[in-house]
Amino acid sequence: MLYYVPSVNYPQPMQKYLFILLFATSLFAREYIAIIDFEGIGISNDEARVLTQRLTSEMINIGVYQVLERSEMKRLLDEQKFQYSGCVDLNCAVELGKMLGAKYMVVGTISKVGRTFTVDSRLIYVESSEAYASGQYTTQGSIDNVVQYGMSSIAYQLSEEDIPPELLNQSESFFSKIYKQRKIIGIVSFVLWLAWGLTG
Repeated sequence: MLYYVPSVNYPQPMQKYLFILLFATSLFAREYIAIIDFEGIGISNDEARVLTQRLTSEMINIGVYQVLERSEMKRLLDEQKFQYSGCVDLNCAVELGKMLGAKYMVVGTISKVGRTFTVDSRLIYVESSEAYASGQYTTQGSIDNVVQYGMSSIAYQLSEEDIPPELLNQSESFFSKIYKQRKIIGIVSFVLWLAWGLTG
């Protein structure tokens, strides 16, 4: 008597390994983000553009996200005849993100009031238009601090990574620290002056 045995297609070793590789790759694939020029308030557009480019470089170095290069952004937007200059509000950023196929958009402002520079930024989840992460940085005295330390600090905050101690310790210049402690220095100087006058 003959019995029918149904055939079973077991995955070949090569197919199995390929599946595991694709699965692992999907788990560790980095999400795409796009960074648009920060709005400058009290600083020039060129300075805001330079600082935005610095942030882009820092985000690439950290490596949490796959950052869309400016040239690629321009090419994709030119194809769709979309002008993104002046695109600083949330709705525009979300629309831009959808066109670029980015999962997140980085928007922000860099402002100067008196001697104080402030950077405020948000990582926007394109699908829901909600802020996924944010970053802030404030320094007094010079825009050099923003270039050297500020944009790197923002990049770590947006990537939700710990800010390195060297950034925390060197984020302010020596003169900025003195300026913040001017009242204490003034009181100590006054007490020393009185003591010197009494002993004289």
